[in-house]
Formats: sequence, C-alpha cells, structure tokens
Amino acid sequence: MHSDDLGLTRFTVNLESQLLLERDLPAAEEFLASVGGRFVQREQDPPGKLWAVLQPRNRERAPFTVRMIWTVYPHRPPSVHFADEPGGVTTVTRAWPAADGYRASSSDICKPFTAEGHQLHADWASGPYAWSGTGNPLLYVLETIQGDIDRSDGRRAA
Repeated sequence: MHSDDLGLTRFTVNLESQLLLERDLPAAEEFLASVGGRFVQREQDPPGKLWAVLQPRNRERAPFTVRMIWTVYPHRPPSVHFADEPGGVTTVTRAWPAADGYRASSSDICKPFTAEGHQLHADWASGPYAWSGTGNPLLYVLETIQGDIDRSDGRRAA
C-alpha cells in the first residue's frame, strides 16, 4: 500500500492493472511527444502514479504538470490533479488550467474522465457519463486534458 502526497487515499495497483497500464503507455508517450509533452518517471512513485508534462498549443504559455493516480486500470477513472512540478504539491492554484470544469479552488476536475468527478456525481455511474475503460484509457485522459488546455488557450487559473 502507498499513500499519495495529499493523503487522498491509500492505494495498491494490482498486477493486472500494472500490466495493462504498461501496455498502453507507448501510445500515450507517442501522443505526448507529438504535442511537446512527456512523462516524468520518479523512482519513489508507486505503480499507477504517473506524472506528465503537457505543453499548450500556444507555445507562449508555460507547460502544465498533471498527476494521475490509477487504482484499477482500465476499469476506473484516475484521480487527476495539477502540480507546480513533477512530485510537487497539487494545491497551487496557478498550476491548474483555467479550463471549464477544472476547479483549482477545490483541487478537482468535475468531468467524467476523473475519479473526483465520479465521486461528486453518483449518477455518472451509468448513462452517457459512465466510465467505459475501453480502448486506451490513459491516452483518452491525456488527449482530453490536452484538448481542454488548448481550448482555454493554455491560460492558468487565477
């Protein structure tokens, strides 16, 4: 068992989740590279905890650092937070994008691709907002975040 830096939850990623996440990682790395981003691997992070640097399309804007914690991959959405740097705290308002549904003041993203969104909206367990976990969910989450950042022109929360 490992604890994330906010004490959000204690989590363990089972072997199946680790293997499936590793299977999907190359396509996600390729996507990040294509948009000027990258993964940052830290030795002290447990399996399932990923850090990525996302570069807005507007290259005049500074990159964002996103932390994803996957507990049951691909069957549950990840916890998603933004930090000031890889391994940094996730409560710095300016680390968060000024995108719709991204609530820096609450340190959550109220969207169906996050664990936090599903905790806030029990009705998302079924219907059009239900998490599907099909395809490459890691790539899906990264593409969604990148799109949201680009739609906000890479602006940061105030």
